Amino acid sequence: MDKAVTVVFFDREDVLLAPPLPAGAAAVALSPSALFAAREAGIAVQGTIPAFSRQGHEKCVAAAGAALRDFDGAAASAGLPPSVALMARQSLWGHASLVHRLHETLPPGPWRVRNRSGAWVEADDWAALHHAMLPRIWSYGQAHFIAGARPPWPWLYAWLSSTSVRVASGLGGKWVAAPSPKLKNGLRQALKNEGATIAVFQPTKGAWNDYADLFREHQNRGPARTFAIPPLHPDAPRVRQVLATLEAIGQALGDEKVRSAWKLYQPYFAQVIPVMLAITARGGELMRMLAAPSATSYEANSWISASLMEAAGNAGAARVIFNHNSNPPSESPTAAAVLDVLFSQRTCNRLVDVAALWSPVTGKREFHGMARKYDVRLAYPTAPKRRQPGEPLRILHAGNYQNWSDFFPWIAETADEYMDGLSALADAVEQLDGVELTIRVRPKREVDSQVVLSRLGHRRNVVVCGVEQEFLEQLADSDLLVAHFSTTVEQALQMGKHVLLWGSADRYTQFPAQEAPPAGTLNDSVYAVRDAAALPAMLAGIRDAMRASGDGERPAAAYAFDAATPGVAQLASFLINPIAPTEAVHP
Repeated sequence: MDKAVTVVFFDREDVLLAPPLPAGAAAVALSPSALFAAREAGIAVQGTIPAFSRQGHEKCVAAAGAALRDFDGAAASAGLPPSVALMARQSLWGHASLVHRLHETLPPGPWRVRNRSGAWVEADDWAALHHAMLPRIWSYGQAHFIAGARPPWPWLYAWLSSTSVRVASGLGGKWVAAPSPKLKNGLRQALKNEGATIAVFQPTKGAWNDYADLFREHQNRGPARTFAIPPLHPDAPRVRQVLATLEAIGQALGDEKVRSAWKLYQPYFAQVIPVMLAITARGGELMRMLAAPSATSYEANSWISASLMEAAGNAGAARVIFNHNSNPPSESPTAAAVLDVLFSQRTCNRLVDVAALWSPVTGKREFHGMARKYDVRLAYPTAPKRRQPGEPLRILHAGNYQNWSDFFPWIAETADEYMDGLSALADAVEQLDGVELTIRVRPKREVDSQVVLSRLGHRRNVVVCGVEQEFLEQLADSDLLVAHFSTTVEQALQMGKHVLLWGSADRYTQFPAQEAPPAGTLNDSVYAVRDAAALPAMLAGIRDAMRASGDGERPAAAYAFDAATPGVAQLASFLINPIAPTEAVHP
C-alpha cells in the first residue's frame, strides 16, 4: 500500500489484541471503550465525534429513507411473506444507516481492521472494509442472530410434538401465544392471574437435546410452556424461492453502499428464513390445536415475533402488540422520518390487529387503519419514603445510546455523544451542593460502567452503577430523571417525576420542554438544556424549586392515562377473549 494505513479499533478487545501499529499509521476508535483502552495503552487515537457530525446524521436519515423507497417499490409485487417483508425492510433500514455512518466516520483508506473471526486484515477499498467489518458488527446485535436447526429425525420430532400439543389441548385451559415467556409491564403475571398459559414458539436447536426439551415441556404445568418448531430444510423449495427474491430485491437498490451491505447480509437471511417460514406455517397449526385466541409480543419487528404474528393471522387469532417503547410524534421532519419508521415497524403494520399503548402521546399518532388502539394504564411503584426538608436533589441519569449493531440516526445519541453528555452532567453536579447524581449504565460493547468510571474518575456526589437494581424501583427513589431520548423519560413522567432532557447533541428534543430554570416553583414537568454551560443553573433551579414545593409528585396529565383506563389485568382478559374485529376495543 502506498498510503499510510489507518488502524480501526472497534472496542476494548481490539486494543488489547492489536499488533504494534505500523510506522506512520494513524488510529481511530469507533467506541468509547476502544478510545479509553487505547489511551491507557499509550496509543494516540482519534475518537469519532469530530468526524460524525450533525450532517452525518442527516445523510444517514436520507440514505435510509431512500433505501426503504427502493425496497418498497421492488417488494410490492415480489410475493414475499408479510413477516419476511417486514424483517427484510427492517434490516435494510439498519444497513443504510450503518454503512453511511461508517463512511462519514472513517478517514479514507486503506485500513487495518479486525474481522469477525478475530483476524487483523487490511482493506484497500470500501468493499473490502464492508466485507471485514459489517459481519463483525452484526454479530454483536441480537437483532441479527437467531439460533435454529433441525433436530435428528425431524419427522419423529414433529409427530411427538403434535402428540404433546394434542394432550395439552385435551387438558383444557386458556392459551396465549408469544415469542418469549418474558412479557413486559406485568403482562406475564396478569395472564397467570387469569389462569392462562403462555404458549412460547421458538425454533429447535438441532440436537438430541431437542427431544429432552420436548419431554420436559410436555410435563411443564407452569405459566409458560415452550413449543419448539423445527426449521424448514435449507434446500426446501419455498426457502430457496424466498432467498432468491431477497437477492433480486438487492439488485434493485440504487445506493451502491447499501447494495454492498445487503449482499453481505444474505447468509443471515439463509439462517433465519427456514426458521421464519416454519414458525409461520407450523405456529398457525399449533395455535389452532390449542385454540389460542391471540398472540402477543412487545414489538412486531423481531424474526420470531413477525413470524408468529403472521401465523396468528393465518390461524384467525388476534395479533396484539404491547409495545414498550416511547414513540412520540415529532414536528421535525428529520426526527419524524426516523420515528415514523420505528413506529410502523414495531407497532403499526399489517401484521398487527391491536396496538396496546401505555403512552397517550404515542396514541396521537396516525395509524392509517393498520391497527386498532387499546389504551393500557400501567401501575408503577411508589417512592419508599417522602422527601424530607433539606434533602439533596436525587438525580438519576438513565439515558441510552444506539450501539453500532442496531444503529438508527438523529434522535438517539451515539456512544461518544452519550459519554460527552455524561461528563458535562457530572461536571455540573460537582459544582453544586445539595445534589446527588446516580448514573445507571446498561453495559454494551461500546460503553459499560468501567468506561464511564474511566472517563469521569472520582467525582463528588456522583455514583456510577449497573442495572442490578430494578429500574422502576430506582426511579421511584429519585427526584429527577435525566436522559436525552429514552423510554425512561415517559415512564418517569407517568410516575409523577420531573425530567431534564439533556445530551451533548441538540438535534432532537423528545417532548416540548421549558428551557429556562424554574423560578421558585416547579411550573413544568419537562425541562431541557441545550448547552452544557446552562446545566448548573438549571439543576440549581430545580433543586431550589423542589425544596420549596416539597414532594409534589403527580403524573403530568399529558403523559398519563386517567384512572378509568383499563390496566394490564384488563389487557390480559382481552388476550384471552379478544373482541371481534368489527367491534370497538373498548368504549
